[in-house]
Amino acid sequence: MTYIDLSTAIYSSELSTWQTLIYSLWAVSSVVALYLYFKFSVASFPPIVPGHWLFKNRQLVGAPWRGILIAEKYKPIYGDILQLDELFRTRVVLNSFDSVTEVLEKRSGSTSDRPRNVMLFEMTEVGQTIAFRNHDERHKKLRRVIASGLHPVAARSYADLHTSTSAYFLHDVFTRIGIDTTIAAGEELLSIKKAEQGDPNDHSKAVAESIQDAIGRFIMRMTFGHVAAEDDPILKRTNHLALFLTSNFAKHFWVNDFPLLRYIPSWLPGAGFKRLAKLIYEMRMRNLAETFEPVLSNVMHDIPQLVSYSSNLIELKGGKSISKEDIELVKGTSASMFAGTSHLFNLVEVGYLLHAKSAGSRINNSLVHSFIFAMCIRPEIALKVQAEIDIQVGRDRIPTLHDRDVLPYTDAVLQEVIRFYPVFPLGLEHCAKEDMEIRGYTIKKGTTIEGNVWAIMRDPILYPEPNRFNPDRFLKSTPNTDPRRFLFGFGRRVCPGQHVANNGAFTMCAAFMSVFDIVASEETMRRVGQCKSEPWKMFNPYGPLEPKPFGCIIRPRDAAASAVLDACKEVAVIA
Repeated sequence: MTYIDLSTAIYSSELSTWQTLIYSLWAVSSVVALYLYFKFSVASFPPIVPGHWLFKNRQLVGAPWRGILIAEKYKPIYGDILQLDELFRTRVVLNSFDSVTEVLEKRSGSTSDRPRNVMLFEMTEVGQTIAFRNHDERHKKLRRVIASGLHPVAARSYADLHTSTSAYFLHDVFTRIGIDTTIAAGEELLSIKKAEQGDPNDHSKAVAESIQDAIGRFIMRMTFGHVAAEDDPILKRTNHLALFLTSNFAKHFWVNDFPLLRYIPSWLPGAGFKRLAKLIYEMRMRNLAETFEPVLSNVMHDIPQLVSYSSNLIELKGGKSISKEDIELVKGTSASMFAGTSHLFNLVEVGYLLHAKSAGSRINNSLVHSFIFAMCIRPEIALKVQAEIDIQVGRDRIPTLHDRDVLPYTDAVLQEVIRFYPVFPLGLEHCAKEDMEIRGYTIKKGTTIEGNVWAIMRDPILYPEPNRFNPDRFLKSTPNTDPRRFLFGFGRRVCPGQHVANNGAFTMCAAFMSVFDIVASEETMRRVGQCKSEPWKMFNPYGPLEPKPFGCIIRPRDAAASAVLDACKEVAVIA
């Protein structure tokens, strides 16, 4: 019997050769596989901002002025499309008009959903509102319903209500700052001197409170025909609800990472999120029961009531014969508009927080508040606005929506405020429904997508000299791009209430400038100088971009303005 001696030199040599060949092929294959993996997998993702080895970009995601920080610091390094990684989420930030258009508008069929938020969307059922519901068939129906009541022609039908709201706002500001229009000139000067000796921020705080109160009353009257009383419980509850939503919307809740936590008993330590969710839900339901249900009942029983968004739609859908489905659709859109009272004037999507509608009452004063701040620190522009109003409108009344066409400079200043101080530096989150390829990058299904509004508003291609406040850019024969295009959301998430919001912001801002002078304190101007290269630092770091309290004096322009303020008492009843 013959056998091979495995110890022979010849066989050992041949085995060694084969082993070497096999090992070499394995090594080469491994290198090629790794190369292909990194080339077509890792390298295909957008540039990733470096972060912590474990927590990744968690710190950046929670950073103050995050959208602005990304635009100013990281866009120049990583480009128009960049990626932030978290433990349980990946997000892509789009930092240019072209990338936003390509992803959120041209590909809106795949990017119109919202990322899952168990705490705020599911446990409070805010996710059923237009702003946060995924783009399914019901969402399409809700948008069609709300668009039928807030299209441009319908929006102009609220012109008189805008005027009443502005009158209420002016009179309320004047009441809060404590100067009586009937006192003599010398006494008025003494009153102003006393104001200067108190808290220098009192007047700016009064303006913020008045804006919030006036807009809340407008929303209630427009949506439900409800005329708010002096200490209206519904309005107060809505302001509390808005505060809960805005203060908690950006917080991290572990239940979003581990959804099973929603089922733990609410009495357990650490289960405060369950109690908060229940409170928000109950407040929303109670508000809806006290606002929409009376409107529906009045229609069903032929009881006369003030015309409103809700009553109009109920009648449009058949009145007494309205179907249960249509009742739920009208109720759903009404809840979106009212639950956050914000979007209409903060300008971002009816229902967005509720798109602001949900962002809450604090959001709804951001744009008007920013306009007044801008005029406070730029007196030369404020004087030009007042001169235009004086010439075109006169001194015996406040401007109305009907005057807008003859006040182009005032409108241009408002546009520049929107561009220079965008209410939401980062647009509300979208979510990719499927994998997609954009400019050679892969955006995976489930990725959170954000449009960086600040980066777009500071794009020198769209807006030459972007860091210069220049309303004239919108008055040229070929004006710069209207910034309102980016303020109301993107793609299929564009705010249906943008026309009402736009009209309301204009009337309130123009009315304020027609009767008030606002003078910045020395401390305010010193801070403006210190923040010249970083103007956002004079604004709140989280939530909507709203000015921090600032020192100023607000006073009637003259006797003619005082007379108009007196007249505002007669038309300030929002009815």
